[in-house]
Amino acid sequence: MSDSAPSSRTVLVTGATSGIGLETARQLAERGTTVLLHGRTAEEARAAADRLVATAAIDANRLCTLAADFTHLDEVEAMAMRIVAEHPHLDVLVNN
Repeated sequence: MSDSAPSSRTVLVTGATSGIGLETARQLAERGTTVLLHGRTAEEARAAADRLVATAAIDANRLCTLAADFTHLDEVEAMAMRIVAEHPHLDVLVNN
């Protein structure tokens, strides 16, 4: 598969609101991957998705924002349950 070929993969990128996590999410989304963008808060995750759409011309339908503060186990569990409910499979987990 070439770098520009569409992908049916779904990837969760934790810490995707800035730095390496955001860049990883950008590169995956540019290749057609569905990217689950994790942020500590819903606002941070949404802002990261908005930046990707605005600056990298990424299809917003390829991005899904998720929020969980990993110091709160109940938030992590809720995020995991949402992922399972909304996505038939998860191909890759990038723990950033």
